Amino acid sequence: MTHAVSTRALIDALVRSTGAVDEFTAIRIKAREAIERFRTAFGEPTMPFDVDALASLLGIHRSEDAPAHSSDAELVPTGDGRVTMRVNPDRPDTRKRFSVAHEISHTFFPSYHAKKWCRTDARYRSRANPDDLVEMLCDVGASELVLPAPWFTEATRAVDTGLGLAELAKTYVVSREATLRRFAETHAREAAAIFLSWKLKPTQQRTLGNPNQKGLFGIDVAEVARRARRLRLDYSIPSPSFTAAGFFLPADKSVESTGPLYAAASTGQPCEGTCSLDLGPAGGEYRVLAVPLWTPDEDLGPNGENAVGAIIVPLRAR
Repeated sequence: MTHAVSTRALIDALVRSTGAVDEFTAIRIKAREAIERFRTAFGEPTMPFDVDALASLLGIHRSEDAPAHSSDAELVPTGDGRVTMRVNPDRPDTRKRFSVAHEISHTFFPSYHAKKWCRTDARYRSRANPDDLVEMLCDVGASELVLPAPWFTEATRAVDTGLGLAELAKTYVVSREATLRRFAETHAREAAAIFLSWKLKPTQQRTLGNPNQKGLFGIDVAEVARRARRLRLDYSIPSPSFTAAGFFLPADKSVESTGPLYAAASTGQPCEGTCSLDLGPAGGEYRVLAVPLWTPDEDLGPNGENAVGAIIVPLRAR
């Protein structure tokens, strides 16, 4: 039996153990069961949710050693049916908390202590690969743990500004990206979390974005490419109602250098407002709650603007 097949078998066993319709529902069920176990042991939790106490309650030993096979965290079998968790102490608190919750989520799978589990870079995962799918599922479980219902869901009802989103992330000690994703996933009405960065459109990437492209007459091609960047949609996370209404947000669509999205990017401060967004078939008027996201220097906009995340709510859409 290959390793990939055995990993798929673990996923299938998780689904059977919960009676869920799919693996994503199954991991959410297991995470919520863990939170209920926490409540039984310690009473009503305060926020941010104490993932370290939950790990201890579940019998996971926390080692002071740094992870040997991951830049974030890993779960290592001790040989006696138990596991040890190693977390990179140099990561920001938001990332460490999510990594702890991610490793806890590995224990929701049957036979989790049979091998080493390492948190991998989400940018390079494929859902078709069972090992990558397990990592995706553990991120879903981690989101349930660090932004737990019903407390997080209740807190979102009072949020109607970009600053409110930023404060929500601070309260739960998680990244703004994780907060936006969870906000959209749990929103009862039509809404979507969108994530935008400064980049060229695909056709420009093959010319201006080519590092081997030579400049003519002393033209700095890299500078031309940087000046040509626009704030473009990377991906979106819709609420169930947003999807049910038939909205679709195509990747790489650019937005105007006006309105709350650009204001958040250019000022580095949360913003909100109503504006028109040309989002293809979902274009129209939206309420926008925007927050700037940390952006590496090489990915900043033409005038030093940040990447942006936002919650958008359709007011009048095509």
